[in-house]
Amino acid sequence: MLKEVLNDSGKAFLLGNEAIARGALEAGIDVFSCYPGTPSSEIGDTLSYACKKLGNFVMEYSVNEKVAVEVAAAAAFAGMKGMAAMKHVGINVASDALFSLAYTGVRGSMVVVTADDPSMHSSQNEQDNRWYGVSMKLPVIEPSNVQEAKDFTKFCFELSSKYEIPVFLRTYTRLSHSRGIVSLSPLPKKKFEKVNWVSDPKRFVVLPAHARKLKVELLEKIEKISSVFSRWDGNWIENGDSKFGIIACGLSYTYVKEACENLGIDAKILKISSPYPIPKDLIFDFLTEVEEVLVVEEVDPFLEMQVKALAKEEKLNVEIHGKDVLPSNYEYSISIVEDGIAKLLKKESVRNKANNLANLAPPRPPIFCPGCPHSATFYALRKAVNELLNEGIEVTFTGDIGCYTLGINKPFSAIDTCICMGASIGIGCGFSYVLKEKTVAIIGDSTFFHAGIPPLINAVHSCRDLTVIILDNSTTGMTGHQPHPGTSEFGCGEGEVVDLKSIVKGCGVTFVEEVNSYNVDKLKEVIKKAIMEDSVSVVISKQKCAILRRREAKAKGKKLRAYKVNNEKCNLCMKCINEFCCPAIYFDGEKIRIDPVLCASCGVCKRICPEGAIEIT
Repeated sequence: MLKEVLNDSGKAFLLGNEAIARGALEAGIDVFSCYPGTPSSEIGDTLSYACKKLGNFVMEYSVNEKVAVEVAAAAAFAGMKGMAAMKHVGINVASDALFSLAYTGVRGSMVVVTADDPSMHSSQNEQDNRWYGVSMKLPVIEPSNVQEAKDFTKFCFELSSKYEIPVFLRTYTRLSHSRGIVSLSPLPKKKFEKVNWVSDPKRFVVLPAHARKLKVELLEKIEKISSVFSRWDGNWIENGDSKFGIIACGLSYTYVKEACENLGIDAKILKISSPYPIPKDLIFDFLTEVEEVLVVEEVDPFLEMQVKALAKEEKLNVEIHGKDVLPSNYEYSISIVEDGIAKLLKKESVRNKANNLANLAPPRPPIFCPGCPHSATFYALRKAVNELLNEGIEVTFTGDIGCYTLGINKPFSAIDTCICMGASIGIGCGFSYVLKEKTVAIIGDSTFFHAGIPPLINAVHSCRDLTVIILDNSTTGMTGHQPHPGTSEFGCGEGEVVDLKSIVKGCGVTFVEEVNSYNVDKLKEVIKKAIMEDSVSVVISKQKCAILRRREAKAKGKKLRAYKVNNEKCNLCMKCINEFCCPAIYFDGEKIRIDPVLCASCGVCKRICPEGAIEIT
């Protein structure tokens, strides 16, 4: 659908993330930056494609979210239009810059996309980033459908420009990955031109004396924006014929509409698209027309608390419900909202059967792809650790965020902790102080560039006994194969390759070995040697992602030759099944077989077969 994003007008069938990208293009984006993270990744991928086609704005995949925000902020400081996108936990990384950016404000406009992940489809927590708006004093806009995702993106740029303040656009997995028909407006005819800097240290240098004045200005901006939101057509009241009212935020609004229809009730509905600052006047008007209210919102009681506070402040006699009848965790659905309303009104719920049908589907846990170099690395690591265990040496594993977190699964069982980006090395440093076991930290190449360098320097400086294995598959794999500083591709063209091994040596590590991931015997021996070092040691297990290898071979017209099992040699030792666990290898009840469609031609199974029973076709 990428081509449709660049249509000049008409309608297009877009992902929520593509709609956000289109909104940025219609707004006349000048600089876009991001660190890829599900569910936000397609925003960057779409704008990378658009940048190469249009050439009238700048796009980069930044090394991490903090840098992405700073790059976009620089454009906004200079009077241009900047935008940064990331998943919800990325805001944690960027928050250091964002708290101060709220004070300085911007000369142009700046939008920050936070893609939240209720139900934690691909995340380590379920944080509700609307709270960042309150804490930073930055407006939060939340669309409820794909059309609004595009339209509200443009509105965010307009709001930011008018009040010279960064604005949060909050999306979430269900919206980011939904599709809908979107009405397009014409793309602006523009060129990218550099501007001259106009110095204003009292605004852009947040010394304490400057920041004190800027804080007062920020509070004044938020008060004005609250009044604007009470008149903004993104918030509205739908009249019903009862004294029962529902306040709904974001996608919950669509659930409320259908739930009310299923239950046959005609409730008054207040649709909120600006959870911070709340449209106080509009909410006040709504509360005076009802006697009982249900606040419907996913995850935290964010609006509920503010509505209750407003009702108490204005001495309104209205009963307000929320998380007392609706859950505080995971995504909502029509049936969940329906049950909450029915419980409150003491009606019988017309239960949606879709949830029960979903339980009939067989479980499909995530696994390594066929030919994944990480499988080979974990196989070699497990072999090395087992041999050391026979010598009385025990090992603990600290893991990180990425495809390789799947190393927690059997038969590898090589992830003991996983907290956040870069934490494998930081936790490993701490473990080396307090644990009797040796510690191995496992981290990916993109994650190492993102957040692994500072803790590695810390480990070297503090003379830790720590082994770090960097799994270098030449891409940011889990989020869709975006580039990083170790690759030649840039967001909108070619970039300079930053050599991973040179960085590790530059951090002061003296033991650095780079090994082909598929060479499992050599990799096993190098890992053993690294673990036995009494200082910081780094092993770089390097092999391109199997999916990328397939794509490149296909683009060159090459066909990868699959492997097969010679059943005359195979003695059914099951080593390939039980110890390597490649999805392409299976036991049909009588023989070991390799699916030629799935086989990625990595050859690892051939190397580990003790009988030499696996051959190239």
